[in-house]
This record gives sequence, structure tokens and C-alpha cells, in this order.
Amino acid sequence: MEQTILVTGSTSGFGRLTVETLARQGYIVFAGMRAAAGKNAPAAEALRALAQREALALQIVEIDVTDDASVERAIAEIIETIGRLDVVVNNAGVSYSGPLEAFTLEQVRQQFETNVFSVLRVNRAVLPQMRAQGSGLLLQIGSIAGRLGMPFLGLYGATKFALEGLTESYHYELAPFGIDAAILEPGTFPTSISANRQVAADAERLALYQAAMNAFTAPFYAENRSATPPDPQEVADAIAQVIAQPAGKRPLRTVVATVAQRQAPQALNDAATQAMHSFLDALHLPAATRAFQGEQEEVRKQL
Repeated sequence: MEQTILVTGSTSGFGRLTVETLARQGYIVFAGMRAAAGKNAPAAEALRALAQREALALQIVEIDVTDDASVERAIAEIIETIGRLDVVVNNAGVSYSGPLEAFTLEQVRQQFETNVFSVLRVNRAVLPQMRAQGSGLLLQIGSIAGRLGMPFLGLYGATKFALEGLTESYHYELAPFGIDAAILEPGTFPTSISANRQVAADAERLALYQAAMNAFTAPFYAENRSATPPDPQEVADAIAQVIAQPAGKRPLRTVVATVAQRQAPQALNDAATQAMHSFLDALHLPAATRAFQGEQEEVRKQL
């Protein structure tokens, strides 16, 4: 049976590459975006033209992930059209950079609204359908900044740390219903999220950190500005690989980054796996422990 997939934040970057990649692999894909008839109309038209040109099962669905009614309408539209929804790729997000004390509380709320609350909102809307099907996958797009607390990415990183915890809890809570949860952890890639990054609003406090910020960001983003920058298509391909894995065998976490950026997050993931294994064992939950251990063994085989 062809799987139906919703990808949020599909106007550009990872989302745009992902909908194109998945549609070309034969999935039924809904490219979620807001203002599809407004400011994002050119992106929507480009995807429609691509779908027609290549005979792809690729459709646009209007969705503002920060609005309850919009999310409910979009999910209902997909289910009414296809009759099922197998995968949600929670890709929509924004990035804020700067020292933590220079952000206003309004900026903090906005960052969490888009990157965290929207994921909870979308997942809550789709889970009744997935439970009725007895299958599904919730795939969050996190970041290596959600595994390593980094200077001047603390607010953005906090939202991605939150997705890590939410995804792991989903992983255990939803397994009895046949629903998988997983998270992708990209490193830095030259995409529009970097170009559209918002800075801390308190200019006076921001200025106090400017020299230190420059010293960190120059090497951190150096590969993006090199003659051979990392290719964002790697992230879209990794998303496709996670989706293609058998249900119940998908890796909980997948790092997608250059060698320099991959080593530390992967080490943390390995340590977290062992720690969780020990924790479950200490609680005398052998079935859960064996399932988790078996899943991680599948991951190691792929590395």
C-alpha cells in the first residue's frame, strides 16, 4: 500500500527537498505550507508544476502549524482525500541566535510556539487516525544543537532539546499502538533557515557578546561557506531512509552531519541508549528493554 506523507514547512530548505525526494520515490506526498495562495504562492506553483511535469503524487495543503484550526483542517483534508495518513515529518521551524539574556520573553514564546508547540499540535491532530490504522510514523526534525548545548544557539537549542524528550516519550507511549516516533539530528547545512535566522532583540545586551559570537560562529559555520559545503539533500535522503525502514525497527535518533559535527552527538546518543537500557532494566521491564536494545542493534548495523 502506498504511504501517505505530510511534510510541514515545505516552501524551501529541507522541507522542499524532502517532498520532492519522497514524491519521486512513489509516496503520496502533501507539501504543507502556510499562505500557499499568498506570499508562498511561487513555491506552491513550482511544486504543482513539478508534480505535473513528472507525474508525481504531490499536492499542496494549506497549514499554519501555529494555528489549531488550520492544523485540524489540513489533517481532515488529507484524510478525506486519501483515507489515511501514514507519516508526518515535522519540519516547520525557525531559528533564533544570540545570547540568552538578549532575547525578549516574546521572542522566547515565538521560538517555542513554532518549534515545539506546533509539533505537539500536529501530532495530536494526526494520532487518532494513526491509532485507527494501527500504524504510523511521527518524524521530528531536530538538530545537533538539541544534543549539545551551544553558545549563542541556546534558545533554538532549547526547542530542539525539547523535541528530543518529546520524541523519546512518544516512542515508548505509542509503540503499543503500532506507531513509531523518531527524530533526525542535522548539523549545519546551507539552507534558508540560516539566511532567515532572527537575532536577539535587545541590541544593547547583544552588543556585549558580539566579539564572542563572531569567534564561535565563524568556525561553526565554516563548512557551509567552504568550496565544498555539505549538501542539504543528505537530510532529505536520510528522512527517506528512516521512512523506508520496517515499522518497529526504525532508529529513534539519526545524526546527519559532517564528520566533524557528527562525532560528539553520536557519542551522546550511544551513551543515552546504554543509560536508558540500564534504567529500564533497573525497573524490571525486560520486554521494553529487549525491544529498545533490538532497535539500537538495527541502528548499529546501518552505521
